[in-house]
Amino acid sequence: MPQGEQFWNPYRWVTLDPKRPIERKEPTYHHQFRGCCGCIWCELETLTPLVIGDGQQGFIRHKGTNRPYIPGTSLKGAIRSLAEVVGNGNAPFDSQKSWVDFAHAVDQALWQEKGKDVWDIVSRTFGYLHARTVFAGLIRFSDAELVAAQTATPAWPKFKVAVGQPKPDRHKPFYPNQDRRKFYHHIPGTDRLTPPHPGIKQTTEPEAAPPGTRFAFTVDFENLRKEELALLVYCLILEEEVTVELSPAALGKTNPAAQGVILKGPLRHKIGGCKPHGGGSVRIQITKLLLREDPAARYRGGQTAEKIFEGPSLAELVSTLTEPIRNRSDRTMKELRAMLIYTPDDPRRPINYPTYQWFQDAKRTGQSPPLKPTI
Repeated sequence: MPQGEQFWNPYRWVTLDPKRPIERKEPTYHHQFRGCCGCIWCELETLTPLVIGDGQQGFIRHKGTNRPYIPGTSLKGAIRSLAEVVGNGNAPFDSQKSWVDFAHAVDQALWQEKGKDVWDIVSRTFGYLHARTVFAGLIRFSDAELVAAQTATPAWPKFKVAVGQPKPDRHKPFYPNQDRRKFYHHIPGTDRLTPPHPGIKQTTEPEAAPPGTRFAFTVDFENLRKEELALLVYCLILEEEVTVELSPAALGKTNPAAQGVILKGPLRHKIGGCKPHGGGSVRIQITKLLLREDPAARYRGGQTAEKIFEGPSLAELVSTLTEPIRNRSDRTMKELRAMLIYTPDDPRRPINYPTYQWFQDAKRTGQSPPLKPTI
């Protein structure tokens, strides 16, 4: 990507099906108990260096203890971005209008039907704020704290990386039409960030949590419909075994007799900074889930039916909840799996931005090759 080039740009695009309708419903508001309530305990393990910046090239840390953590807002934002693709939801900000198609713009998230406000699944689950209309959402992410068994070192390694990336208005080869979302390739097994090309002057040296670092966090939820809980759970843990088929064109092959590639492996998240440079690949696991299916029972004089799921019971619940999403084989899910698959067998290498001279030549000539397809 682009076609005819040997390098692989750090990101590709996942298409949102314009023919798939956005389902909007009235949210279950906070003033009454309806639907599922509970808490999800999660553990996050870094697979490649993770950068969560403090604004001064360091990893964000608690002021009193100097212990690293991942803000809950960062986690919620990363999971929401994924949910917008899986759940066919709307973008949350006005600033995204320039690169988001009209149907998925923030001002299309809220409609009026029969005198009631109805939102898409992501807005009513994660929250909505636009044009003086506010809905707090039904989930809350805690900060992810370093697990007790791991020692917080005074400083983690720092890596020099290039600053900046292609811009939508100036680098057309990297930005197709607006019905797509950006996802970054994994670089499995790397323990460092990709260094800048020789001659690049705009660089920075962020501190990164090394592979194998573990954090723990919780997600509280209330008044979720079953499909909303299913979307949340799927976007937290993804899939442990998928099959991805890459066509010859997706691999940049032009020979009519060329063969594609079939990849097998798990899906993993990319979060934090330096994603173009190999950073931010993580695995998220659910370790425990508490479910209250009738939280209003305690106010009716009865006991709230609570159940804690761990081990085999948790695995069965998660499998049942996420089965409809895991069974999807539409273009959006195929392309998403092609981008999130984490396997050392992936032939889409080397992953890096082109050189400064490549951009200058493309700007001077006004020509550049088209993109390789994602699948």
